[in-house]
Amino acid sequence: MPILAINNVYKTFGGGVAALNNVSLQVKEGEAVAIIGSSGSGKSTLLRCVNNLERVTAGEIVIDGDVLVTTTPGGVVQYPPDKEIRRITTKTGMVFQHFNLFAHLTCLENITFAPIKILGQSRQQSLQKAHELLEVVGLSSKANNYPDQLSGGQQQRIAIARALAMDPQIMLFDEPTSALDPEITNEVTGVILKLVQQKITMLIVTHDMRFARSAATRLIYMDEGKIVEQGPPEQLFENPQSPRLKEFLSSYQ
Repeated sequence: MPILAINNVYKTFGGGVAALNNVSLQVKEGEAVAIIGSSGSGKSTLLRCVNNLERVTAGEIVIDGDVLVTTTPGGVVQYPPDKEIRRITTKTGMVFQHFNLFAHLTCLENITFAPIKILGQSRQQSLQKAHELLEVVGLSSKANNYPDQLSGGQQQRIAIARALAMDPQIMLFDEPTSALDPEITNEVTGVILKLVQQKITMLIVTHDMRFARSAATRLIYMDEGKIVEQGPPEQLFENPQSPRLKEFLSSYQ
C-alpha cells in the first residue's frame, strides 16, 4: 500500500479556475518525489490539498491507509470529522517556503511544541527527540536561540526538524529553498539529501532543477493543473517526451 494515494483530484477556485485537473499520484514508502513545473501549474495547491490547507473540489486522498477525503458516485465530496482530519494530517510533516516558525519560541521550543501539545509526549521525551533532530540538521548550538537570531537557511533547517519531530509518514516540502539566498541554499538541500539517504518518504515541490535531479527518486512535471510526465530524474532531464517539458527544461539551461 502506498503511503500517499491521490486519485482523480480536482481543485477549482472562484471564477472556475482549475488549479488541479484530474490528478492521480501514488507515493511509496521511502520515495523522494519531486514536483516541478512553471508557476501556477498546481504544484503547491496539490501539496496543500494533501495537508488539508485546501479542500478538493472532487477526488480522493488516502494517507497511510486513512481516507482524508473521498467523493461519492453522485459527486459529493466527503471529509471525516475535524478531529479525524487532525489525526490523519499529523501523518504529514509540512515545511513551508517562508519557514513559519513561532517567533516567540526558541528553536528547541519550536520543535517540542507540537509533540507535547498534539501527540501528548512528555517534556523529557520531546526534548530528547528535539536535541537529536537539532544534531541531524546541524544546529545543536542554536537550541536556545530565537528564529530572528538565525539566518534564513538556519530557520528552514529548524522548520525541517520541527516537522520531523512529529514522526510523520510523509514529509511535504513546498519550495523549501525559494526564499533563501543562493549561497545558503546548500545548507537546506544538504539536510534534505541526508533525509533521502535515510529513506524518509518525501513529496517536494521545487524550482531548483539541480536539487530535483540530485534528490529525487522520481520526478513529476505538472502543467496547467495536470501531471504531464513522470519518471526517473535522468529520464526526464535527458529524454523528455512532451514538448511542454522540453520547453520548460530549456528555460533552465
